[in-house]
Amino acid sequence: MAEQPLKVLLIDDDEDYFVLVRGLLSQAGIPRCQLDWIPDYHESLKQIRECRYDAYLIDYHMGEHDGLELLREAVALGCRAPMILLTGQDDRTVDMEAMRIGAADYLIKGDINASVLERSIRYALQWTRRELAEESLKDSQVLYESLVENLPVCVLRKDTTGIFIFANRTYCEFTGRSQSEILGKTDYDFSPHDIADGFRADDLYVLNTGKQLRQVEVNETNNRKSWVEVIKTPVRDANGRTIGLQAIFWDVTARQLAIESLELAKSAAEEASKAKSEFLANMSHEIRTPLNAIIGMTELVLDSTLSSTQREYLQMVMTSGESLLTLLNDILDFSKIEAGKLDLIRKKFDLHDHVGDTMKSLALRASGENLELAFHIAPDVPHQIWGDPQRLRQVLVNLVGNSIKFTDEGEIILDIRIESQQSNSVTLHFTVSDTGIGISPEKRTSIFEAFEQEDSGSTRKYGGTGLGLAICSRLVALMGGRIWCESELGKGSQFHFTARFEVASYTDCYVSPDTLNRLHDLPVLVVDDHHTNRCIYQEMLQNWGLKPTLAVNGRQALELLLSEKRAGRSYPLIITDAEMPLMDGFELIAEIRRQPQLENTKVILSTSADRPSDSARCESLGVTACLIKPVKQSELFDAIAEACEISAVVQDHSDAIHELDVQPLRPLTILLAEDNRVNQKLAIGVLQKWDHKVTIAENGLLAVEQWQAGAFDLIIMDVQMPEMDGLEAARKIREIEQQQGGHIPIIAMTAHAMSGDREQCLAAGMDSYVAKPLRMKELLKAISDIERKWHFIEAREEAGTQHSTSGKRENEDDSFVESHYWNRKQALENCADDPDLLHELLEIFQEECPRSLQKLETAVQSENADQVQAIAHTIKGELRVLSALQGEAAAREIELAAKENNFSQIRNELQELKSILSGLLHVLKTK
Repeated sequence: MAEQPLKVLLIDDDEDYFVLVRGLLSQAGIPRCQLDWIPDYHESLKQIRECRYDAYLIDYHMGEHDGLELLREAVALGCRAPMILLTGQDDRTVDMEAMRIGAADYLIKGDINASVLERSIRYALQWTRRELAEESLKDSQVLYESLVENLPVCVLRKDTTGIFIFANRTYCEFTGRSQSEILGKTDYDFSPHDIADGFRADDLYVLNTGKQLRQVEVNETNNRKSWVEVIKTPVRDANGRTIGLQAIFWDVTARQLAIESLELAKSAAEEASKAKSEFLANMSHEIRTPLNAIIGMTELVLDSTLSSTQREYLQMVMTSGESLLTLLNDILDFSKIEAGKLDLIRKKFDLHDHVGDTMKSLALRASGENLELAFHIAPDVPHQIWGDPQRLRQVLVNLVGNSIKFTDEGEIILDIRIESQQSNSVTLHFTVSDTGIGISPEKRTSIFEAFEQEDSGSTRKYGGTGLGLAICSRLVALMGGRIWCESELGKGSQFHFTARFEVASYTDCYVSPDTLNRLHDLPVLVVDDHHTNRCIYQEMLQNWGLKPTLAVNGRQALELLLSEKRAGRSYPLIITDAEMPLMDGFELIAEIRRQPQLENTKVILSTSADRPSDSARCESLGVTACLIKPVKQSELFDAIAEACEISAVVQDHSDAIHELDVQPLRPLTILLAEDNRVNQKLAIGVLQKWDHKVTIAENGLLAVEQWQAGAFDLIIMDVQMPEMDGLEAARKIREIEQQQGGHIPIIAMTAHAMSGDREQCLAAGMDSYVAKPLRMKELLKAISDIERKWHFIEAREEAGTQHSTSGKRENEDDSFVESHYWNRKQALENCADDPDLLHELLEIFQEECPRSLQKLETAVQSENADQVQAIAHTIKGELRVLSALQGEAAAREIELAAKENNFSQIRNELQELKSILSGLLHVLKTK
């Protein structure tokens, strides 16, 4: 930033003198000096009052006024800028008076030259600045001493020898000594020698290290213990030299006693809680054993011939026993959680079916209360997950059961969506909404505490232990989530919780693509008076590719059916609820059966669990399927497929992998370093069939970071990746292992297209390798070999054989080639004989291929050889997985040409590749 110009004001009634002074200043060595001129006395006072100038040159003779008078006025106005008096006479009386008033200097006009003027101005400025600095320092010192003197804490200062040089009033009161008794003394004058030695040692630490010292010191006098918190810091002069130390301390006895009291209370509470939890955990079996006998024997007696009075009494015993058993189970679970003895199991299960089964188990209770019970699972929520299904069921039963208990009319809806998703795990958001009594604001924060309900009247009216939500809260925490409530008194509640699960499989679809294709655009009429149910049906059907139309009751549905028939259209399938106003589902079906033009309409009916007679009525009316609400997705899809007379069963290939001639593998934790989405899906599809846990790293740099952060049994490393390739990543891992110890097995995935790949992989420290495209048997064989203490020599020999056979396979004419663009049979083998995995890979390829081709064309246009090589390598890998041999060969030629920076050949091969990919995409789209 440029320095501001020096602004000087000349106050003189002689303009010629202004010209002279301006010339002298231009000759002087003062850079960027600005000289202004005012001839008038009163105008000059105005300028002085505004303090706009750095220095003033004041003429002594100014008409009826003189310079001394102006000096007095300026000082009275508080002007702090230096003022230099100019006079034409050598009068010491004027000189002395000017300096006494406050002038910075006195110059005789006849003696002034450039050098004299410069020296005077510079001196005046320095003198004024020094004076201002001294005054500011004095003010700061007074302010500091006033502040320190009145602080409610003790403050003292010592020099480097330990002599007290300052002590504030609080310190004097604390010690009972005056300042005169303290200053000039040391700690040895006031304390026993051993205590003074400790104080001096602390002082020397601060003086020698220049560091702050903070600690709590204990004093014991007259059998009374007290604590003070002390902060000691070094004191330095303007040159940074340590000249002493300052100490601040205050009494913390009350705080320390409170901490000790809290620690004792906490320890006692923990011991009591532990004893209580251990007692409950140990006694639970003994308590439940006789109760189980009571319930079991009562059941046996109830199955015998009894009088009505006996049956009534025994039923009361049975109900009371069940209630007591529920209470004991809740207490047992809660005590286990409190004692830290409840662990979640890890089991693979189908979330959609599990939630459906759980909700069905609650359906009878809900329908008995005349409540609508439904659940919605977002389409992107995975089916197969790893977790504890029983504890998830316990939370859902508690929350939905509470909603049923506290809702007199309306509906209860469970909604499940994805909260967040990682490479191999998902956090799900569960919401249970009801139209019940609600919860008051003051109770929402405590509702998840043990033995808490809305009020004591709730316990008497609705029953319960008050432990259910507390247990839910603990279980949700164990599942890596949180639980909370939103509610308005009298308007219902929403209970939310999140939970984290591992995704067990990427092939979640429980329906075959062929079935979906045959159902595509099928018109379906959905009839239900509940808005939520209609929305759930609509989303499910649209997700499967069907075209639903919604009706709110049977009468509206019949009108739609007849109007569509008159227009030459029809609804081949109807999904209707049984209980509806105006015209219920059975009346609608009966009316349909009476209409000859609607006789071929297939009907699926949903009904409540407490209406067992509905099944017989459905059979008499020719209903295709009678489903108990809430309806599971898989049930509905099976019913639709049955109505349309097509198979909904997905062929199960899960056993195919077990036919391979490899030793059974224990589940491993595998880090897969692969940047290509298709190859990721393929490898995951193969590995997860054997329950291996797979973590994805999209480049070598991330692979090294994730390996350092996690615990893995094995790394499968692609050779060519962005950021850091597989070879460099392997070398980096081996370097770290040399320093830290250990050895993580690494299997390379290499295309075997470039000579020397095999040797480079082994030289980089990899233990084995497999060729792309990935063969299920070869990959599992390599992993099996690694698990059997890394038989690397055998692995190399087998991989070499695979290399030669792979090369042969690429050039042979295959009789199973469906077109000259790709080999479906070979592609299916690459996908572990899993048609659903192949279908998913084809969808990804059709989505990603045009983008990759566009990126490749852009890189060719800009002649970026590195980008061309990387993109061509990616396309080549995708085509190899699909066994698209012509496209793979064209991509390989582009990759090789990019290595040679031969853009003429690249452009020729690019046209060939575009033509092949266009044909391939067309074939895939029409299949």
